[in-house]
Amino acid sequence: MILFNNRYISNYKIIFIVIDTAFLVASVAIGHYLRFGWNGYLGLLQHLLGRGFFFVLIFQISLYYFELYDLRIIRDSSKFGPRFIHSITATLIVLMISYYMLPNLYLGRGVLLFTVTCATAAMFFWRIIYRLVVKGKQLNERIIILGTGDFAREIAREIQDRGDSGFELIGHIDDEKAEEGEA
Repeated sequence: MILFNNRYISNYKIIFIVIDTAFLVASVAIGHYLRFGWNGYLGLLQHLLGRGFFFVLIFQISLYYFELYDLRIIRDSSKFGPRFIHSITATLIVLMISYYMLPNLYLGRGVLLFTVTCATAAMFFWRIIYRLVVKGKQLNERIIILGTGDFAREIAREIQDRGDSGFELIGHIDDEKAEEGEA
């Protein structure tokens, strides 16, 4: 786990964001390839460094704003679908306004359509795969909570609610004086 902004970020979430970024960068490259083929290969580096980075940044901010990095939202299909559509819509609106105001950031004629299509498909299916992988809990660290008070129960509830915490709760050890051999 990494401490960022006074909050711990689980290894699952770090891997999730890194793979998200890789899929978005790949979407820019695929969009560029589908539009220009191998003839435009030299322009690909320019797209990935400046314009592609801007696209990835806007897309990820939109996903974050609509809480699509939260496994509780991803697990609930009734919340995931509408938020995903709103996120894509917000991304396109912000990109259109940005491209109008800063035309140097525009990905290129035809590239945006292919890139957004690839990115949308990648983000949708990646979230489904992530949900299934985290649900399996093979990678979780098994823990025992010391104590059975209100705070211990709150911690346990939070671990169970957040499927991507990286922990699997085994149980509690009562901090009250127990008879020998009891826990």
